[in-house]
Amino acid sequence: MRVSGQNVHSRRDLIPGLPEELAMECLVRVPFEFHSSIKSVCRSWRTLISDRSFNRERRRYGKAESLLCLVQPLTSPSLVNPPIEGEVSEKKKEEEGESHQQQQLQPPRVIGTPLYGLSVYNATLDTWHRVAIPERIPLFCECVALQDAGKVLLIGGWDPETLQPVRDVFVLDFLAGEGSGRRWRRGKPMSAARSFFACASVGSTKVYVAGGHDDQKNALRSAEVYDVEKDEWSTIPPMAEGRDECHGFSMADLGFCVLSGYGTETQGQFRSDAEVYDPISNSWSTIENVWPFPDLSPRGRTAASAESAGDFRGCRLWCFVDSERQSEARWEIEDDSMKWKVVMETVRLPVTTMTSIFAGSLSGEAVAMIGGGGEESGTMMKKNGGKWSHVNTPSGFSSLPFSYSSIYV
Repeated sequence: MRVSGQNVHSRRDLIPGLPEELAMECLVRVPFEFHSSIKSVCRSWRTLISDRSFNRERRRYGKAESLLCLVQPLTSPSLVNPPIEGEVSEKKKEEEGESHQQQQLQPPRVIGTPLYGLSVYNATLDTWHRVAIPERIPLFCECVALQDAGKVLLIGGWDPETLQPVRDVFVLDFLAGEGSGRRWRRGKPMSAARSFFACASVGSTKVYVAGGHDDQKNALRSAEVYDVEKDEWSTIPPMAEGRDECHGFSMADLGFCVLSGYGTETQGQFRSDAEVYDPISNSWSTIENVWPFPDLSPRGRTAASAESAGDFRGCRLWCFVDSERQSEARWEIEDDSMKWKVVMETVRLPVTTMTSIFAGSLSGEAVAMIGGGGEESGTMMKKNGGKWSHVNTPSGFSSLPFSYSSIYV
């Protein structure tokens, strides 16, 4: 049957001779790693696969791949004379005409700091790889994903040479550009340098940060929000309390929760409360008695569980506890405005309190990296149906991560 030119143009004939729906079903089945190749087949395929709606179609058909992005320390560089902990290299008093006064203004450089990299575990294909990044990423940077935008961000942390907090923002676009994505760019820096802060994506384009500490190890109250599409930071009102080593979560894609942390004078004594930012009222409210472990950081011990349904306004979290620690199985707490709720459910790890762990979530399931740390051997485990099982973890990917995020592609 002859088809008019207008109909051909409207359908774009994704695959000649096949209805558009069937052609789409074929294309969404192509693994993400081959999107580079199929983009070069024809203009209509390039246009389709480069559009963010294609990623949504892959999810609708159940063909999207689930990726876990981990900020991990790599093997430390070899040193002829390794420094004592805290020792820094001495600087020449006169070098290439530089004055002594100029040298004093520069922060000292630390010898032999570890390199950090971004590792990706493809849970759908059970494969690992490391993303090539053209420059050294900050130590202890926060990793956060924006699913609808198809982007993973690395924010803040420490300069790898001076160990000072930075304002850096790196944006990795999985869906744009040539091939299967992974195009890096530097985003606009934060207004304040910070590390060990709360961070979470809220909605489709925004990332909130709050707390952490500055270059003097002072706990911060300040907070700001980044619009990834506009590449702009905006300051929001500060929290009521300074919170270092706090943890951030999205409140049903409506608000931003900053969990626990500690103040400047109470280092290591983790607060039991949380603060929630409401973008509509542009204000913070407090949730009391939500974190019951004063000796335990919520970082690597809490993670968002499956997405909340209906009109629930808050976040549902997993609280990962060691097998010997006593804790309630589940607790619910509301904020002082009675608007937001945190629901915490205990997940018991198959380890004792002496084991190093970092736990989180992936595709609605609990995951945990157990052991690891530096060059030591570690392993990842995944909980499915109430049972923990080991995930194949190559030795080059076995160190405990500092932060993580997950994204479907």
